[in-house]
Amino acid sequence: MSKKRLQGCSVNHMMESHKLASSNDNQATKGCEYSKMLRQSFKAKCLCALAMVFSIVLSSSAFLVTTSQLSYILLINIALLIHARFYKARLSPLLKLFAIQLVITVGLYVLFYGSDKVIEALIVVLRIMLVMLPSWWLASTQTSHHMSQVLCFILPSKWAFVITTSIKLLPYITQEVRDIYHIQCLRGARITPKQLINPVNWVELIRCVLFPLLIQLLSLSKHIAKSAQQRHFDRQRHHSHWPFI
Repeated sequence: MSKKRLQGCSVNHMMESHKLASSNDNQATKGCEYSKMLRQSFKAKCLCALAMVFSIVLSSSAFLVTTSQLSYILLINIALLIHARFYKARLSPLLKLFAIQLVITVGLYVLFYGSDKVIEALIVVLRIMLVMLPSWWLASTQTSHHMSQVLCFILPSKWAFVITTSIKLLPYITQEVRDIYHIQCLRGARITPKQLINPVNWVELIRCVLFPLLIQLLSLSKHIAKSAQQRHFDRQRHHSHWPFI
């Protein structure tokens, strides 16, 4: 009996030691995964910070450089467009915005200054688009929680939330403009590309598209503020970010 008891005790001891070793292995694996996630998160935040600084500098350069230097800024922005395509960013809203901006700006220059200022109007349109392109690229390639984490290092949490939300709303604004435009065209508004050649119809474009867009954005901002208050955003000094990476 004593031998059987000794054998049973040894078997139990081996099983307990095996469970302990497996639990230690699991903890070590979880620790390695957690440290890997920390490194990945730090790397992603560093890349996001560099992207934000780069987009700010590039947008500022569009107005600061001379006309002869705009070609270099244009080549950099074309590279950003190609890079954003790998993230499946939609270019059609951006092209439509460029077309609308082109028609309005060139039309105003021709109306007030004549056809001699068409080249100058095209340069103005190009500068405006070069200012907007880096922000669009940043919103298309970087996640909101990474931008919020980076901004929290230099700004209060509330300002970081406002700026991040504004940047991430850019794709939504373009989609909303397109929907409102199509709805107004279906109801007979004179805002088609051919009809907008006549400057008289620009007032209808402002009344039928821009005013409803402004109302929609005010309503959206109200819902965002209410959602943040319901999550006690204004009662905490330090805010967490999800997901982790």
